[in-house]
Amino acid sequence: MKPTKQYILEHALKQFNQNGFVNVRLQNIADAAFVSVGHLAYHFKNKDTIVDTLYEALKKEQEVLLVEFRVVPLFEDIQRQLISLFQLQKKYLFFYLDTLEITRAYSGIQQKHAQHIEWKLQQVEFMLQFNISRGSFQKPLVANQVVSTAWLFHTCVDSWMYNRKVMGLDNLAQADFIRSIWSLLQPWFTDMGWREYEQMYAGG
Repeated sequence: MKPTKQYILEHALKQFNQNGFVNVRLQNIADAAFVSVGHLAYHFKNKDTIVDTLYEALKKEQEVLLVEFRVVPLFEDIQRQLISLFQLQKKYLFFYLDTLEITRAYSGIQQKHAQHIEWKLQQVEFMLQFNISRGSFQKPLVANQVVSTAWLFHTCVDSWMYNRKVMGLDNLAQADFIRSIWSLLQPWFTDMGWREYEQMYAGG
């Protein structure tokens, strides 16, 4: 039985995550999947096609998370979102470590990713505004504070693993990631927000 397209994709993803996007050739992927380059090319014309397919899968999974998150982003929902984002980033680690190289190499991905970031920023702004309106976050003290905090939140979420790797810290622990991101939101907490946060952790 010939290896399936999904099987090849899984091995390509593993190669990219382990060795870095720029260091992986079609031959490396074929060897890892125990297929010939010719058989691989039957499913994927070239490396570009593989990268684009993996990016589309990543974007689709993240969009599902963001749609769910938009419904009612209470603190427990933010916590679940952070856990899901961490797991998604570990799954597609290569993209978060090599974002600039990938978007420079593939203009199509660059355009799609820029649009996706805009959508993510809107979702984070909604989360901030929702929690301000229900009294768990303080009202902004300066103009555009919600917008700038949404940008900071997005930047820290998407670059956390990259910065850990750059610093030589290979232990990508979920608890460290979540604690880091919550620390960005804590200055916004009202007394109600702190009680909700403490109850969330007290409940396990």
